[in-house]
Amino acid sequence: MAEDSEYQIVPVRDVWKREDYNFTPWLADHLHLLGESLGLSLELVGTEQSVGPYWLDILARETRADVMVAIENQLEWSDTHHLGQLLTYTAGRDTRIGIWVAPEFCYEHAQALHWLNHWTKGDVSFYAVRVEAVRPTSDSDPEARFHKVVWPGGWNEEATLPSAPPKGVEYEAFFRPLIAELMNAGFSDKPPYKRFTNSDRHFYSRIKDISYGVSLEGTSDAWVTLRIETGDTDLTRQAFDALKDCREEIESAIDAGREHAWLWNKTHRGWCSVSIGTEGSVHDPHEKQETTRAWMLRYLLKFKESFDPRVAKLLQETP
Repeated sequence: MAEDSEYQIVPVRDVWKREDYNFTPWLADHLHLLGESLGLSLELVGTEQSVGPYWLDILARETRADVMVAIENQLEWSDTHHLGQLLTYTAGRDTRIGIWVAPEFCYEHAQALHWLNHWTKGDVSFYAVRVEAVRPTSDSDPEARFHKVVWPGGWNEEATLPSAPPKGVEYEAFFRPLIAELMNAGFSDKPPYKRFTNSDRHFYSRIKDISYGVSLEGTSDAWVTLRIETGDTDLTRQAFDALKDCREEIESAIDAGREHAWLWNKTHRGWCSVSIGTEGSVHDPHEKQETTRAWMLRYLLKFKESFDPRVAKLLQETP
């Protein structure tokens, strides 16, 4: 194997485009690699495990201690949202080990897990683990490597970053002009938007239980999304199924053209979504970013015009 100095770092989004469809299944199939980096023997129990209305990425078992393990993963910098999820899932599944996997960890998030390890005094153990993708040689496939950031009794502070992630600043600059335009286009401003990662923003409609989102994923994907989340998983999935029955009519009305990809996503996480994609990145030149924002605005308005009345009617008619 080549020395570390010869390794080429590959952006994780180039290897796993999406957390739910790509990274979580891959990690579930390679728990032995994660376990080796932590000195644990991990055995898969299941993915997408329910915790009340929420969904744990991976539930595993540490076979030597015979305790359950909650694993929360993401492909962006660590954020407070995922920290809260890890704690919720660790408690909700009565696990004794909580593992958080991400490409980078902010100092404050690593510090929080370090102090939790101190306070729980071994009853519950928390780990923060950096994942990176490397190419050993120029013509080899990328490989995953894991690095401990926080573990019971230890914390590698040098592996954390003390300030807001640069990507967060880049995404904020990208989305700010779009947010201003959307607030004048019939989207609710109470609150104006929410986000699940640095790279997305979700805007509330006047119709209850739906929102419209925009996101930039990886190095080339821009998306506009309808998200349905009623609080009742069965009702949400029924509404999604009814929309999908009209898929051809809806896609024809929105008239995005063949060059754009559609994604109809019926999840088990209490929400469902319909998305349309095109090329776009936060790293694009200014002119291309302007084009991407204009595309997002155009199709957000088309989505709202098409889906608002349909979803409102479906939710009223569903018993």
